[in-house]
Amino acid sequence: MGFGFKGKQKDERLTTLQNKIYREMYILIVVICALSVLYKQFLVEGGIQHVWTEIIIFSVSSGYYLIRSAMLGIFSDEVEMHDRSSKVSFSKRNFLISLLLGVGFSLFLAVRNSLKYGEGAEETFYFFLSILLGCLMIYIPVLFVIMVVPYAVAKYKSDKINEQELEEMDDEDVR
Repeated sequence: MGFGFKGKQKDERLTTLQNKIYREMYILIVVICALSVLYKQFLVEGGIQHVWTEIIIFSVSSGYYLIRSAMLGIFSDEVEMHDRSSKVSFSKRNFLISLLLGVGFSLFLAVRNSLKYGEGAEETFYFFLSILLGCLMIYIPVLFVIMVVPYAVAKYKSDKINEQELEEMDDEDVR
C-alpha cells in the first residue's frame, strides 16, 4: 500500500511479522465491532441508528480489501488456493453463507417482532409467518447481491489483471 510514497527497503522477516500483527489486529477489530453490535442490540435496546459506526467499519474494510486484492490480481490466486484446500468452493461457500444469513436474520426478525407485537397465539403465529415470508423475500436476494456479486466482479477483474501480467511477462521473454 504505497499511496504514491516511495517505500524504504525493509527486512523481509520483519515485514512478514508486521503483516501477521496487522492481520491479527484486523481480526481483533472485527471481533470488537461484532461484540459492540450484539451488546447494543440485545442489552442496551438500541436501534439500527446506534450501530452505523460498526456497519461502516465492517463494510469499508471489507470493500477496501476486496478492491485492493482484485486490483493487485491476488484475489483469484486466493480463491484458487481456497478451492484446492477446501471441499466447498469459494463461490458455493459465499452462496451458502448468504442463504444461511438471510434465513437466520429473517427468523430472528420474525420471532422478535411477532412476540413483541402479536397479541394471542393466533395473531402471533400470523405475524411470524407474514414477517418471515416478507423478510425471506427481501434479505436473501439482498445478501446474495452483497456477497456473491462483488465476489464475481472481483474474481473477473483479478483474472483480467493476471492475464495482462502474464502477457507482459511473455512479451518481455520474447525480447
